[in-house]
Amino acid sequence: MSRDLIDGEVTASLRSRIVKNLGIGAGVVDAAMSSLATFLGGLVAANILGEAELGVYAVFFTAFNFGQVIANNLIYIPAEVAAVAWPAENRTRVLTQSIPYGVLPSLIGAAAIGIASLVAAQISTAEVVVPLTITAAITTFLWPTQDHIRRMLHIADRSWAAAVVSAAQFAIAAAAIGVLIAMDVAAAWIPFGALAVANLISLLLGFVLARPATSESAPERLDPRGLTRSGIWLMTGVGIPPITAFAAASIITFAAGPEVLGFAEAARVAAHPVLVLGTGLGYVMGPRIMRGAIARDIEVSRHNHRRFNRFLIVAASVYALVIGFDWIGNPMALLVPKAYTIEWLVVASVLANILMGAMVLVLQELTAARRSRTIAFVSMISAPFQLLAAGTAGVTEAFARPISLVVGNGARLFGNTRAIGSIYDGAAGSDTGEAFVGHSR
Repeated sequence: MSRDLIDGEVTASLRSRIVKNLGIGAGVVDAAMSSLATFLGGLVAANILGEAELGVYAVFFTAFNFGQVIANNLIYIPAEVAAVAWPAENRTRVLTQSIPYGVLPSLIGAAAIGIASLVAAQISTAEVVVPLTITAAITTFLWPTQDHIRRMLHIADRSWAAAVVSAAQFAIAAAAIGVLIAMDVAAAWIPFGALAVANLISLLLGFVLARPATSESAPERLDPRGLTRSGIWLMTGVGIPPITAFAAASIITFAAGPEVLGFAEAARVAAHPVLVLGTGLGYVMGPRIMRGAIARDIEVSRHNHRRFNRFLIVAASVYALVIGFDWIGNPMALLVPKAYTIEWLVVASVLANILMGAMVLVLQELTAARRSRTIAFVSMISAPFQLLAAGTAGVTEAFARPISLVVGNGARLFGNTRAIGSIYDGAAGSDTGEAFVGHSR
């Protein structure tokens, strides 16, 4: 073999590795910027709301997590699975078809905030409940579509464009918080109000940046019945955990008081960057593992899971050492002091987020392999364990929240990971996304 050929192969390998690492970097930046916007909302809530009001905010936040699941999993994620099989330059064309289909599910998701309002009305005043209801509903309506646009940019190998969108989201959220505080707006309007403004503007920016590079038409037409057929099971599987988390938060609130849930919410905010890392890695590595699952390539699965878990566990362990306790070198102790009122609560919350973050790649792999029913079944089986753990709040108090998440997500991770092996038991019947598309028109 000639030296030029060897040098060419080394250069190509190095270029490929650089591109992959840049992609991972863009994914982490994207997830970090987007989650920093959410973090700012939680941070301002933890500092301007009292303990009881912060507990009410936590109830609305869990309802928000559930509300965005409906459009995401009923329409958007199945559309993304379909787009993976398209040429990269045409993948963002799925947006002109998927977003109109996602409007009604987004509205239904926003209506779920009403349940949180009913629960909160029993433990708080209208001055707190009404602003949170309005702003959380608007944010819940906008969030899935903005998130979908960013995921499609990753799938189209335009990860840095997605990072620009989330950076704009963060900057606008920060500016909105500053303006609202300067205007002396009532505190309950600020956390979700700033997010609503940030998501609207960044959504419009994302749609502009997602314009296809070519004038060709989309390779296929999405079949809405095919999307919802898979999406119903996916929505069930991914929707049960946030519903369970909402029920668990309600149990903790009534068993131990909203102040206790407020401390647990502050700890969740401090531990949130671990989940940010898992989400960011999933943005970039998800399309690869989805394509591997469609092709029934077990080596792709093993390689990506090894890399994902190594990144997540090492980084989360270092993070827990730095921010787990109240000490002079811990910036979170200054930003979220309520999180450290109860010792070890932040560490427990970091552990809960490791398990949640580890679920990201597993769910993407099972979804691409058309195992949505498995996801739903595992979620149904694990939910009662999470609720039972939340029921210990009378004894464990604020620890009931991270304990319930560890129990629930640990059971889900175990069940879903066990199911991955069935994907690669023979290559027959591999899915290429055709269930989600119709004939070209």
